[in-house]
Amino acid sequence: MDIPEALNEIAKACNGKITEVGILPDNSGFAMMSMPLRKDHWIYGDRTVENKVCDRPDGEVFSEPPPMVMRMGANDEIFFGIRGQGQVEEMPFILNRQAFADLIRKAGKYAVRSATMKGKEMDFDPDALLQNLVVGFLGYWTNDGLTDDEWANPPQLRRKVTKP
Repeated sequence: MDIPEALNEIAKACNGKITEVGILPDNSGFAMMSMPLRKDHWIYGDRTVENKVCDRPDGEVFSEPPPMVMRMGANDEIFFGIRGQGQVEEMPFILNRQAFADLIRKAGKYAVRSATMKGKEMDFDPDALLQNLVVGFLGYWTNDGLTDDEWANPPQLRRKVTKP
């Protein structure tokens, strides 16, 4: 791969590695670079005394306890009511823990597929994964949660577009 010196300089300044360069059909170019995360990135966790509760005596470290921001017991149900425009389901509705967990998994799978380019790039940005999780769970950041790019909306939620 023939990498222009300017790109090598950028990669060096970022402690990164150029993984791909190329020319597109319109004669513009592109480059992909992998860079390490900052040492203080959230993915590494806070190593304060309070968060060392999962450190084993042998020195092995595990993730801290989960935040359980929407904690539910095995037999609990969640009651949803949404005020807004563009809703297709009748509101309010109730989900048991299993149904809610299934929705979270579905959004999570979308997030992982999107952040990893469908598994092709395992050196992915964890912040992009979280952004994709929010979109996979709640929709796009628009008034109705849909995008004007109809191909990027779920088929059952696509707007009917009439051509002039």
